[in-house]
Amino acid sequence: MLAKQVSKQLLISMFLTLCYTMDSKAQDFDDFAEKDHHISVDPLLPFFGTAQIQYERSIKNRFSFNLSLGYKFSSGSIDVASIEFDRFISEELDFRGLKLIPEFRWYMQKSHSGLSGFYVGIFFKYQDFKTELAGDYTSVEREQTPILIDATLQSLIVGAEVGYKLRLGSNFFVDFIIAGPGKSYNTLVLDEVLPVPDAFYDDLTEALKDIGIFDLINPDFQINGNQKTKIQLPAFRYGIKIGYAF
Repeated sequence: MLAKQVSKQLLISMFLTLCYTMDSKAQDFDDFAEKDHHISVDPLLPFFGTAQIQYERSIKNRFSFNLSLGYKFSSGSIDVASIEFDRFISEELDFRGLKLIPEFRWYMQKSHSGLSGFYVGIFFKYQDFKTELAGDYTSVEREQTPILIDATLQSLIVGAEVGYKLRLGSNFFVDFIIAGPGKSYNTLVLDEVLPVPDAFYDDLTEALKDIGIFDLINPDFQINGNQKTKIQLPAFRYGIKIGYAF
């Protein structure tokens, strides 16, 4: 019992010390508030096969404009690596492409100026990814057809966000994007390198509708070859960034 009380007191002391160190020095607040340029990176995105950098610029007291530029260099360790259904298993999907994210933020704290503390904002996200869909498809008649398709996925996402930027001294910070719900407008284009039977697209459509969010919201779409397929889906943004202000 005594050990628990000591541990609790120690944790409280550490928390109060951290709060004092990070947020109680008026001079640090003033120094940080004077810095209008913030650069940050997301240390977790490489695990999703993406490298991204963000620049934030103060445009008015407690208002800012952000621009993020990212490049997806692989499917990552967590994304779906292939598409599978009863008569088809694709080779590993290797998505590559660019994404661009402009944002507008309003920092809500009235106690101090500058780009720190709780914020709300809106964001727009555009991404253009390409991959190759390859494998062997077996029809119900047991005929086998090689599949080779160049796939392009273009997405435009619009949403709102809430987050918190924690100041670490007078230059460094951690930016927590707590929640960013939105809606995505997606265009899928499949260009056949080799002729593909129509039955493949019917089976592919049904297989995609059974995956994750598709199975949950049951969207109405039909994939066809050599033409555009438009799909609307809910989107959600979150993350953590570490950065430097100057």
